[in-house]
Amino acid sequence: MRKLLTAAMLLAVSPAAAQMAQRAPKSAPPLNVDSLRANLFALAADSMGGRQTGSLGDWKGQEWVAAELKAAGWLPAGENGGYFQVIPFIHIHADPAASLGAGPETWSVGKNLLPLGPAVTHDFAAVPTVYGGFIDQPETWPDSASVAGRVVVFSVPDSIQSFRPMLAAIQPISAHAGMAQAAGVVLAGYDRMPPDLIPQILAGRLTTDTTPVRSALPPRFLIPPRSVQALFGAQPKPGAVGASVSGSLRWLREPLDHPARNIIAVLPGSDPALKGEYVSMSAHHDHVGFTGAPVDHDSVYAYNRVVRPMGADSPQRSATPAEDTRVQAIRDSLRKASGDRPDSVYNGADDDGSGTVGLMAVARSLGAAPHPRRSILIVSHAAEERGLLGSAWFTDHPTVPRDSIVGEIDMDMVGRGNAIDLPKGGPGYLEVVGSKRLSTGFGALFERVNAQESQPFTFNYEFDVPGHPLQYYCRADHYSYARYGIPALAMSRGEHADYHQVTDEAQYIDYKVLARVATLARDFAVAVANLDQRPVVDGPRQSDPHGPCRQ
Repeated sequence: MRKLLTAAMLLAVSPAAAQMAQRAPKSAPPLNVDSLRANLFALAADSMGGRQTGSLGDWKGQEWVAAELKAAGWLPAGENGGYFQVIPFIHIHADPAASLGAGPETWSVGKNLLPLGPAVTHDFAAVPTVYGGFIDQPETWPDSASVAGRVVVFSVPDSIQSFRPMLAAIQPISAHAGMAQAAGVVLAGYDRMPPDLIPQILAGRLTTDTTPVRSALPPRFLIPPRSVQALFGAQPKPGAVGASVSGSLRWLREPLDHPARNIIAVLPGSDPALKGEYVSMSAHHDHVGFTGAPVDHDSVYAYNRVVRPMGADSPQRSATPAEDTRVQAIRDSLRKASGDRPDSVYNGADDDGSGTVGLMAVARSLGAAPHPRRSILIVSHAAEERGLLGSAWFTDHPTVPRDSIVGEIDMDMVGRGNAIDLPKGGPGYLEVVGSKRLSTGFGALFERVNAQESQPFTFNYEFDVPGHPLQYYCRADHYSYARYGIPALAMSRGEHADYHQVTDEAQYIDYKVLARVATLARDFAVAVANLDQRPVVDGPRQSDPHGPCRQ
């Protein structure tokens, strides 16, 4: 059971914050660890297919969340008197049957050709190629006249070993006035793409905009490095003309196989004067689906622990000889216990199965306890992995008045974070982002609630620092609320070697710590819901909620 605040501690905080815990339910049942485990093994099972937005597994996950909320006694707060809010997505993706050819080279989508956009079909009828040099040496790029009407092929230097730096390097190319006249811009860096990212990029994007895509930019795509020599010969110089490209890069616009839906439910408040205000709690139920082809589970597990400690957020590179020895030792140890394990499902147990089952545990706990003064809203977001699209849709089209939401609490990747997962990890580790950006009182209240838990967490705020390169503030669903001036925080136990990997499975979750995180989220939501006054917004608000996010 959590501890109650003493009168002396209450006097040390603001009058609004002093109301916390005075009316908090004292008999809320503890969160059941065994129930968390059973639910996550089901939600993150291979049979759920990685819960990619629009898939059958994602649809089944949505149905399960709605059933859990109904069983817990929460009322529907979606559309048309139900629990769901349907998002009218259109799926835009490259045609997997599309291919291009140039001289001795043939490139096929998903095999050795990765279209990056824009999502406009382009036909190539014997279009000459021209060598652009290295992408990091703009002073050597050919002039505008040399690239006009041609496909420009750039080499990628050895210093760029992952996708994000490659995208950063392509931006100056896209902005270069002369390159706008090119028939296509190609990076010979397909090998630098982490295998786990390729199927995610090929999955395309979701949009609610039915307007046909138009773009003045030339198509951009990746091909293998060996293609440079095949097209231009050994050691070409910028401006060299090579073999001509023929074929078509086709983009398809299709409805989803299954609807993308936010699931929204409410626990009505007990105070007639305050029940029209809401404390929002959220997680996301989607993940990223399947790999392009089965991989060896134990090899991925071992390699990432040595070479890619942050999973998909670590650069893709070859192991050094010493690292390879460690990888083989870990892999061989695992195989002795389990044998070969082909794997093709990104199960998403931690990301964000952990937050989802934690949210459902909170729903059961609060549903069985006296209701707090304000109403509590639960939103299980869709399409977070596609760019926070579900939370953006809900906050743009809220099913309760937007200004009635007094705070937002998001849980994402809250089932790991021990020392085996990250250097600073441990049973008390918790990353907190956004808690004080809009309301210092909101963040201070969160700290005080945490201090009174039976096992308080130690908050890590380093990823909340403005300008942090990992951009966590802009990468969690809480931001969709914060952009509208709603005090919001994201709770996470951190990235790890299984982030966006087939190895993100339920067997690796720390269920006792997951229960503690969900308990903290519950207790904080109740504390905010019982305040006499809503949290005061005393931080800078974003002037345009649809403008770019600033970390």
